[in-house]
Amino acid sequence: MKRKELFLFALLIALCAAPAAAAQNAPGLSPAEGLEILKKSDATLIPEMCSYELTLTTTQKQESPKVNSFKGYKKDLQKNVMIVKEPRRIAGSVHLRKDNVIWSYFTTNKRLTKMAYQAIFMGTLLNYGDVMATELSTDYDVTAAVRQGQDYELTLQPKQGHEGYGKILLTIDSTTLFPKKRRHYSLSGLLLKECDHALIRHDGAKTVQVKMLFYEPMKQRTTEVEFSNIKILSDIPESHFNENLIRQLGGE
Repeated sequence: MKRKELFLFALLIALCAAPAAAAQNAPGLSPAEGLEILKKSDATLIPEMCSYELTLTTTQKQESPKVNSFKGYKKDLQKNVMIVKEPRRIAGSVHLRKDNVIWSYFTTNKRLTKMAYQAIFMGTLLNYGDVMATELSTDYDVTAAVRQGQDYELTLQPKQGHEGYGKILLTIDSTTLFPKKRRHYSLSGLLLKECDHALIRHDGAKTVQVKMLFYEPMKQRTTEVEFSNIKILSDIPESHFNENLIRQLGGE
């Protein structure tokens, strides 16, 4: 092979390798920097002290959509309570997260039950942790963080003593700090489901609407999550978050 041909061949190899090398050499961030980004991104979603309405619409191929709706109250980072509005047959049932414990009270059996983070939530594509824990920084540490173009890519794993997925890969817009996409993995590394943040609407500094779409890898089933009518409150009674009193929130 002539010298000119050797030069062109070497140049071609270098050009092909450049994208891979650039990806490997993307600017890295420390886990502490990644955690600060995650906390700021969490703050763009549901306010720390508020009431809201939540609608979950689950669609599976060849079946009619199933709708669950709730009235919710959130206080601080680890207090969240939701009263079921739909379906009507269990209206008045209540779900509560307080600290690291999740409780459910169902009007059908009049029982208060402690729920697992990974338990499926009311026939949707979500689990209790997806619904009751709106800030990922509460339950997850950032183990790796990198800047990729206009986005931050964070790798999350559960904090010690907290339940959660084996791993979450989270994409955050570096300009707005809005979350864009989440990939949820099992402990074995299996991709369980993905979540696209379809809409985050603000009125000034206040969040007024959030939409997320959860779907399985094969997209056979989806659950659309919509937070609406979000109202910032100055305080919420502690009785709303007392597991022994939550049946009263449902009207009993």
